[in-house]
Amino acid sequence: MDSPVSPAAEPRHLRRALIIWAVLSVIGVIAAIILTPRLMPIAASDAAAFDTLSVVVFTAAAVPVALFVWVFLGYSLVVFRSRTRPQTDAPRILAPGLAQIGWVVATSALCLFLVVWGLVGVYEQAAAAPNTLIVEVTGRQWAWTFAYPQYKLKIAALELPVNRPVEFRVTSVDVLHGFAIQDLGVRVDANPGEQVTSPTVTPTRTGTYDVRCIELCGLYHSLMFTSVHVVPDADFTAWILQHGGHP
Repeated sequence: MDSPVSPAAEPRHLRRALIIWAVLSVIGVIAAIILTPRLMPIAASDAAAFDTLSVVVFTAAAVPVALFVWVFLGYSLVVFRSRTRPQTDAPRILAPGLAQIGWVVATSALCLFLVVWGLVGVYEQAAAAPNTLIVEVTGRQWAWTFAYPQYKLKIAALELPVNRPVEFRVTSVDVLHGFAIQDLGVRVDANPGEQVTSPTVTPTRTGTYDVRCIELCGLYHSLMFTSVHVVPDADFTAWILQHGGHP
């Protein structure tokens, strides 16, 4: 039979497992910081940049927690495995009170951090800014309509000025739709009725980005998409005038 682990050897095994965990955690956190942004879509607004930063931070925070479980589980399976079937029930293993308190405090601190981080993100998207462009977005089976009340313009195309805050006021006239511009960090429901969803973003890069419906809304749901053009302010003003708007 395998010989039991002596009490004198327990601190040595614990120290080894902690060293392995610490080394792998450092490597994992560095990899998360470097590689995670490369897997995210282009951040073309402040909201999208915050989304990317959130994924990086949450991934980096999750790596040590996940590795703590995996390393100690793997170390136990490799070092303390037994090739014989035990003849008696193993003794109950109870963690010391200090270890239990430490685990509760650590997990509570992580949960509190996630809540505060999320509230900061919600506040930043909800905060009003001067010179905000209002865009009223209406979804219907199976197309989007955009109104610019400040310019007395309603059109089936979406054009936005770069580096200017934009408040979308999203609703629907028939069924539930989902208004999403992934590169701008916009993903909200378009609810039928009088309920309006109002995310605020500031586009930071010029370019053309996809606008899609992300809620199954009927037979032609997959065809309910268009594009948004983020352009310099002078080009946006010219576009408004070209389509009959009044700056």
